[in-house]
Amino acid sequence: MESKAGGYPHDHPMHTSMPQPMHTTMSQPMQAHVYPPPPPPYDTNENLVSQPVYTQQPQLVQTIITAPHVGPDPSAVVCPSCHKQIVTRIDHEVSTKTHIIAGILCLFVCWPCFWIPYVVDSCKNANHYCPSCGAFIGSYKN
Repeated sequence: MESKAGGYPHDHPMHTSMPQPMHTTMSQPMQAHVYPPPPPPYDTNENLVSQPVYTQQPQLVQTIITAPHVGPDPSAVVCPSCHKQIVTRIDHEVSTKTHIIAGILCLFVCWPCFWIPYVVDSCKNANHYCPSCGAFIGSYKN
């Protein structure tokens, strides 16, 4: 077999169609890949048009109902439950103060009089109620 100039002695015509490796030298620089520029940072909003955002806040309605000032006697008030102008109905209730007065009467003054604080309304608490709807209005504590 004859050898070709610059070729290998075993080259056949069917091997000539294969791609030949490229030889690079220092005088031919390799081409660098060109990447697209990075995207802008997320905090940059140059292209955005800011528009006001309207949100509806829930309305907080706080109704404070104060207990009417009541005394030991029936009072003319507006009932907070039925909203009528009424004169309160009173129920007297025995309290700790009633028991203390009865104990003092029994020990120091006269033990047969211990029952007096239990029948005298001024020694008891006065609870006020609406005569129309029966709602509790307030209490007067002695």
